[in-house]
Amino acid sequence: MKPLPLKTIAQHMGLSLACDSLVTGFAIDSRKVVPGDLFFALPGARVHGFEFAKEAAQRGAVGIVSERSEPTSLPKIFVPSVLQALQDLARTLLSQRASRVLAITGSLGKTTTKGFLYALLHEQFKVFASPLSYNSQATLPLSILMANGDEDFLILEMGMSQKGEIANLVSIAPPHIALITTVAVQHADNFSDGLEGIARAKAEIFSSPKTRLGWYHREMPFAELAASVGSCMKRSFSLETDRLPLSLPFSMPAHRHNFLAARSVASSLGLTDEQIEQRAAHLTLPPMRMETVEKEGVLFVNDAYNANPDSMRAALESMPSPASGGKKIAVLGDMNALGAYSRQEHEFVKKLALASTDRVFFLGERWGSSDVFSSLSEMECALHHEVQAGDVVLLKGARVHGLEKILERFRIEVCSFSD
Repeated sequence: MKPLPLKTIAQHMGLSLACDSLVTGFAIDSRKVVPGDLFFALPGARVHGFEFAKEAAQRGAVGIVSERSEPTSLPKIFVPSVLQALQDLARTLLSQRASRVLAITGSLGKTTTKGFLYALLHEQFKVFASPLSYNSQATLPLSILMANGDEDFLILEMGMSQKGEIANLVSIAPPHIALITTVAVQHADNFSDGLEGIARAKAEIFSSPKTRLGWYHREMPFAELAASVGSCMKRSFSLETDRLPLSLPFSMPAHRHNFLAARSVASSLGLTDEQIEQRAAHLTLPPMRMETVEKEGVLFVNDAYNANPDSMRAALESMPSPASGGKKIAVLGDMNALGAYSRQEHEFVKKLALASTDRVFFLGERWGSSDVFSSLSEMECALHHEVQAGDVVLLKGARVHGLEKILERFRIEVCSFSD
């Protein structure tokens, strides 16, 4: 980002602050503060961010945005709501820029699609893509503030767990082009109307009058309902009918679907089939998305970033075959936020896993049976007694399980761990 005086940022928030310090970055996590950052002390579920003001100052923060009145060593911008102040600042600064927003939502595939789209566009345009999976009510505006401000395009993920959250993100960053990768039962516990409600909430990404074009997956549940939201032109994409380049460096249908979504947006921005074909050959996947790592002769498929029924099914169906004599082993953490779909979806995934692999290790009570592990350390020890060189091991589960730790500390001869 381009440096801004702290007093100018205060003015954007309708406040006066006699401080000429230059802000060169923004942070909402005190552990990630670097010198020159403005620290937004967001209230947390357990601890208020203001409690980390001292740490932020020690790390070099030049100011703090806070809704708490207690004194601090940092120059303070005092606001009624830190989250609202963060969102309003991002909205204001973005409205003053010429950058256009390419917004991506969907129940799965957002981060992978974002990475593919960036790879297709960045040679031709000046592009900023939000880091990691920064797609929440706090991290999306933080992403906007991280950009320099002179980009042609910002590629932003928009995530949600309930109705209205996408609409609010759209009000902060109205998309030039909006995309829905697909709709699944993720966060169904917050939608009494199930998939229909999720589709309608995702389709809020088409609601801005500033949006020129909306893309959506043709076969996703309630596709026609989603396409009816907003006044922008709509187009759809589908693996069943659209041609893909022959040079894609991955074969998993879910990744090819995400590439097709990215290609759809890129083509609508003027990229030719030849340009897309050339760049497609060099695409890479984000970490923990069907990432293959061989360790002590065992091939791990690390897809541990998150899980829902669709991605579970795709991962199980895409497991590589082991070498002769090797076993297919699935290590599956249970899935959260499925609401009324939880029992049936866990039962479906469980049956599929047992039918398609040689051995399954289940973690978490939502699997609904007695043959599951209640702790990661207990499951790791059992896995070590089972796994041998030549086996293929899939790691897949909800983010809360952190199944990638199994790979990080894997040793065939060791079975003593702590969570």
